[in-house]
Amino acid sequence: MIEELLLQVVKAGAYYVALVILMRAAGKRLAGQTTTFDLIVLITLGVVLQTSALQKGSWNALTFVITVFLFHRGLAAVCARSTAIRHLVRGRPRVLVRDGRIIDSALVAEGISQAELLAGLRKLGHDSPQQVKLATLEETGHISAVANA
Repeated sequence: MIEELLLQVVKAGAYYVALVILMRAAGKRLAGQTTTFDLIVLITLGVVLQTSALQKGSWNALTFVITVFLFHRGLAAVCARSTAIRHLVRGRPRVLVRDGRIIDSALVAEGISQAELLAGLRKLGHDSPQQVKLATLEETGHISAVANA
């Protein structure tokens, strides 16, 4: 029984690492600017990974949940203390608009369309990029903006 639970811990840890890699590969957009399709894809990938990692039995399920929870809490604690690890896991903030000009290469790098950027700016109360001194896609996936003076 102990060996089976230890195997479940290893599989749950691998599952969590795979999810972190998938989230990182998907980019910051998935965290803050999720479309319905993005969400469906992420949930499907998570379910498929979980199905392959979770062994049968209530104790295995409990072990899986506790292990994933502890891995997540541990990674959150490490990210809170280490900027380098946080940037590795979450990415770095990226400037999207500077002095009213959209940085097209940043949009391409982050997988954001101009329409999505404009919608994000409108949500923040800016009718156009020309009203914005600086707009950044934060590591959380949300757009922040500072208006021109």
